[in-house]
Amino acid sequence: MSVSQTMITKEPEAQTAFEAVNFVNRINFFFDRWEVEHLLASFTDDVIVDHPLGRSVGKPALSEFLKAYEPITHGVRRHNANHVVDTVEGGDVRVTYYILLVRIAPSSEAQTLKEKPMSIMEYDEHFPKLISYAQVTDTLTRAGDGQWKVRHKRVENVAEDKVHHF
Repeated sequence: MSVSQTMITKEPEAQTAFEAVNFVNRINFFFDRWEVEHLLASFTDDVIVDHPLGRSVGKPALSEFLKAYEPITHGVRRHNANHVVDTVEGGDVRVTYYILLVRIAPSSEAQTLKEKPMSIMEYDEHFPKLISYAQVTDTLTRAGDGQWKVRHKRVENVAEDKVHHF
């Protein structure tokens, strides 16, 4: 049964919902800072990622996908909104949310954000700029150590501003 067909069984307890939302937000910080080791550790070994740029099955495929995806991440910050958390069959948790990608610097100048985090980067026009909107559905499962892991990530309804993509 696919994620979209999995039956929602009930709303999770408040603590579970809080943990799930915090977890998906933390993953986006890993993307923003491009912490690939932490990012990959957030997914199960058999993770499925459905993205308009392709489907990845398993961590090795996800790692390859991320290598190709990396250039557009530099100078971008992710903002998640309107999280809805549900418990699904089998005890997994599904978090559905909207994600807005804001380009705060051109990719070529993004290193300055790391080197001088307390400086103000000023541009004559265009930045910061909303470059993408999507709906994301993350199906989370508890690993043997009790930590959350993404079992399935689905990115859909993407709208992009290609002018400021890089």
